Amino acid sequence: MAASTVIYEVTLEADAGIRDQLDAWLKTHVHDMLQLPGFLSARIQRPTLQTDSPEDKQLVRRVVRYKLASREFIEQYFQQHAARMRAETVAHFGEQLRASRRVMDRRGHDLAGIDSTATAVVPAAAVGLRCLNCGEALSGKFCANCGQQNHTHAAPLLGVINDFFGNHFGFDTKFFHSILPLLFRPGFLSREYSAGRRARYINPLRLYFFSSLVFFFMAWSFAGSQLMRINDSANGTNAKPELSQSQRHKIEDNQYLSPQQKKSILDRTQNRIQGAGSHGTSSDNDVNFNMFGRSVQMSKTELRTRMIRSFEADLPKLMFIFLPLVALLLKLFYIRSRRYYMEHLVFTLHNHAFVFIAMLVMVLTNSLAKHVAWAAAPAHYFNVIVGWYMVIYIFIAMRVYYQQSYFMTFVKYLLIGFIYWLAMLATFISGIVLIVYQVTAS
Repeated sequence: MAASTVIYEVTLEADAGIRDQLDAWLKTHVHDMLQLPGFLSARIQRPTLQTDSPEDKQLVRRVVRYKLASREFIEQYFQQHAARMRAETVAHFGEQLRASRRVMDRRGHDLAGIDSTATAVVPAAAVGLRCLNCGEALSGKFCANCGQQNHTHAAPLLGVINDFFGNHFGFDTKFFHSILPLLFRPGFLSREYSAGRRARYINPLRLYFFSSLVFFFMAWSFAGSQLMRINDSANGTNAKPELSQSQRHKIEDNQYLSPQQKKSILDRTQNRIQGAGSHGTSSDNDVNFNMFGRSVQMSKTELRTRMIRSFEADLPKLMFIFLPLVALLLKLFYIRSRRYYMEHLVFTLHNHAFVFIAMLVMVLTNSLAKHVAWAAAPAHYFNVIVGWYMVIYIFIAMRVYYQQSYFMTFVKYLLIGFIYWLAMLATFISGIVLIVYQVTAS
């Protein structure tokens, strides 16, 4: 009823230098508050400080008035959610932000018996008294309500790794809680993880491994044969190239070729025993070159097979090694965000998991277009949309997670993107060199 509604007023003061960051964060924070039980609406006020004091001119003030359904809900908030929400505030601003609070009736009179004087700077020990995931009071290493481990810091490296290897690839309802936000709510999963709400979602490292393994498996299955094409015909004709006896033995003993591939190669060649005067010749099906101080001679089919298998084995590893470098780049660009390196890495894992899933959709769409004639044009336009969606998704994810203004986010998006693709190109070239070295060394 209207007579029982209460007003929860929060006054925030911060240095004027973080005005844009505060306003951007406040919109998301208020949205999260309105998801809590009993919160009906909120209004953000931006009062001007009526003073000529030099100190006050360097401050910015924001007042948020929340409307709650009853006194019981504000008491429930202080008991179950306040420590967690204030801990998230501390994670973003530390002591840069100061807060005062009042609880009033709808006529503006303070309600007696409710303590609303706590400041926003919450000691870490106090935050640990309640579970960051569900708000339940803690009495041991794990929450008795939801089972999450009691972490009072953002994202412990050993915890992430142990969670991954301990649970392997087991998926339950966490998959459904994670996949839709991953695809359609940029930055949401990373914010949830950094805020301590982790029990309901898939571990970010496991999510990355699952999406990357599925992508690479499907990509090589549908498009691996298109990665490298080497003309097996002789001088563009249908004539069968001649092989010496020693060359036939090399093909039969080659560990990189399956029995079907060996038979296919030998069936397409003429069996010619090398005689006198023909010693030292090679067929048109051979590839001859020098690299890394080695003289290499092998069939085109064998070279193609070795290259594809090396790509299959090494490209996922190179991508995984590349991720910590991306997280370091984000750490440097957002050095003032007060986020731990592992938080940047979690953000990187989530975004790359999304990219792998989006690219998998594009691969499957291309495969459909190749087998269904009428689907070619729709598949092309669909993949264009997916490609642009990936571009916009990453920008929105940065905006949501780091809570900076659109302009600053856009500038950093361009700079980080430019450096990212340069580093990706360098990594890819290094991988090509490594793969060629492995192929020629075999």
